[in-house]
Amino acid sequence: MTVLAVGNTIMSDDALGPALLASLRRARPDAEIEYVDGGIGGLDLLPVVQDAERLLILDAVAGGAPGDVLRLDGDQLPRLLAAKLSPHQVGLIDVFSAARLLGSEPSEVVVVGIVPGRVELALGLTPAVEAALPQATAVAAAVLDEWAGRRG
Repeated sequence: MTVLAVGNTIMSDDALGPALLASLRRARPDAEIEYVDGGIGGLDLLPVVQDAERLLILDAVAGGAPGDVLRLDGDQLPRLLAAKLSPHQVGLIDVFSAARLLGSEPSEVVVVGIVPGRVELALGLTPAVEAALPQATAVAAAVLDEWAGRRG
């Protein structure tokens, strides 16, 4: 299981991926989980995606009101990738396309994120996003628990 956070820490709520990663790592420490802060890595993240059997992505997601926690999987994923909320998501489209072309992609991908209130040059999360971190952490931990239950 791999958890990949993406986001730009100097773009206000776009930093929620790394913030959620830190919260999840504290809530769900497990030596069998690879936690990766992908920042705005773009195609540099290709090996992470290729090597993951199951991939949980933590990111800002479009849709709903600021602070809403969303879980996207299956047919909902193209919606996230098409939203182009921030520049790094163009990189995610490229990474998943390259992994598919190379024949090495995760068997399962789930995105857990929070709808941002502000994505502009600024430090710190908005109050709505900060308040949603515990709920998003619980949703992400539940995904990992589901996957752990299907091991073995």
